[in-house]
Formats: sequence, structure tokens, C-alpha cells
Amino acid sequence: MKVSENMKEPIKSLFLITPASAEVEILFKEFAPAVSIFFAKGFKKTTQVIKDVKPDGVFSVSMSDNFVDVNKFAVNFESVRWFHIGGSGYNHILPWDDKKVVVTNAQGTLAPFLAETVIAGIMYLNNGLFKYITHQRNRVWKPETFRSIQGKTLLIVGMGSIGSEVAKRAKLLGMRVLGIRRKVTPHPFADATYPPEKLGDILPEADVVSLHLRLDSTTHKIFDELCFSKMKKGSFFINTGRGKLVDETALIDALSMGHLAGAYLDVFSVEPLPQTSLLWQMKNVLVTPHASDLVEDWILRLTMQCIDNLEAWNKGEALMNQVFSSSDIA
Repeated sequence: MKVSENMKEPIKSLFLITPASAEVEILFKEFAPAVSIFFAKGFKKTTQVIKDVKPDGVFSVSMSDNFVDVNKFAVNFESVRWFHIGGSGYNHILPWDDKKVVVTNAQGTLAPFLAETVIAGIMYLNNGLFKYITHQRNRVWKPETFRSIQGKTLLIVGMGSIGSEVAKRAKLLGMRVLGIRRKVTPHPFADATYPPEKLGDILPEADVVSLHLRLDSTTHKIFDELCFSKMKKGSFFINTGRGKLVDETALIDALSMGHLAGAYLDVFSVEPLPQTSLLWQMKNVLVTPHASDLVEDWILRLTMQCIDNLEAWNKGEALMNQVFSSSDIA
């Protein structure tokens, strides 16, 4: 990626919209001591502090619904020339002016760890470990058979950095890996790849479907009643991407009717998942609270990647993971 015209002046001040901002500030002071670091002590003060300090850049790891307005305000604030996202998604700040502000993200930084969780979810479902949770609670000693994962087909919908890491690990388990991606070129960890328009044709082949798309107008509720009906009876569904990629009513129906054998879900259309959701009660559904990539030092890893980009900016070098307001999904 060539150096942007917006990068002619160095970044001298950075505003943090992150958890544990004081700890993050310490890292910046150690590795980027020439840059002034600011953050608000309290969510409600964030926009006012940004107005007061007029930062050159923003590092944001807060993408929850509560922070959408704050992030949109920050990326469009008059002084901000660089906005770095501590995550891969950026639909929460769309649109922005590409001529005014450079936006980068942390795509791939936590991908290996999220992939580990996906594989754990696949094994939990495939090996029927959820059955033993019920047995243990009831103090029932009952061995259960399970089907081997070896030779089973995994369909990865979205072969970006995360999908690729999942594919690599699945191949080590002996799985056949198929991928849906925009660029239909050979992939080192996939047996075959297909364009998005072939999704409906490939779904019946999969024993497991793992969803890793970015959310935009073309992918909103892409997995609907029709998609679930095309999935193989007795297959498993994994979503660690975005909750709004899925029609949850259609998913619940497919699980309730026994068409799908189970699901691992880390993201939901409404978060936190409402207490009234039927997903909480389903024994063959594993629910985690949007935590699939929360490796114990996750904030350190995201911060160091931001610092690497900050150093690149101030040296006049190309940035990692620059994204644009008009970008397509991976």
C-alpha cells in the first residue's frame, strides 16, 4: 500500500477509546514516548475530551452499540487524520471521508486465537460433549459414541485472515475444507474455493459451516431460512463473525426441528443476548458472549499492532491494513 497524502505530517497526539486505557497508555509511553496520549475518564466525557485535546489520531477498541456514536464522531472530527480500529470490522464507523482521514484496522492480529476457539466449538459439537454436561448434572454414567471429524467437510464462508486460520487447523484434523471467497483462486488450506453466488450450491456438501464474513448491506441476514434449509440434515453451524449475518428466527427453527444438529454462536443480532432468547435453553447450542478471540493478552497484542502502525506513519512508511469507506467484504 503506497503512503497516503494524509500522512505528510506526523501523528503527535493520540486519543484512546479502549478498555484499560491507563494500561494501554503505559505501553504507548514506553514504545512511542514522543506521542501525547489522551483518554476520557468516563464514557460520557469522551466526545468533550476529543473536542478539547483535538487529537491527530484515535485508537479505538470499543465497537459495542454503546460506542457507535462516539466512534462516528471521532473518525469525522476535524483534527483526526488517522483512526485505527482494534478489530477487523469497520461498519460501525461508516461512512468516512477517505481524503480526510486514514483508517486502519487490526485484521489478522487475533485471527489465530479466534480460529482455536472455532475448532474447539466444532469439536464440542461434533464429539457430543454437550451431552455429557447433562449427564454430569444428573450424575448419569452413560458413554456416548461420536463421529470422527476426520474426512468431514467444513465450509468456511469468508476466507479472509480468520477463515484461513480456521482452514489451516481444520486440515490438520483431516477435514475436507471448502471456502467461499470473492477472489476464486487456489488457497493453500482449502480443497476448493467458490464465489459467493455458489453458496447455495455448496451448502449441502458441508458437515460444518463456519461463518466469517464482514457485515454490510450485501451480507445482512445472508444466512436465512433458505440457506439453513439447504444445509445438510444433521450438520453444525458456527458463527463467530457478526450476529446480523444471521436470521436468528430461521436458525432457531432449523435447530428446533432437528434439521441442524447443533450450533456454536459467539455473536448475536442483539448483544447481550436477551434473557428471553430460546438459544439459551437449547442443549445442542453453545453460547459465548462475543469472546471468541479474547486471548488473555488481547489488548496488549492490539496495542502493539497499533504502535507498529504509528511508527510506520511517523517514518513515512506504508501502513498495515488500510481500509476504505467503499471497501468490499474479504
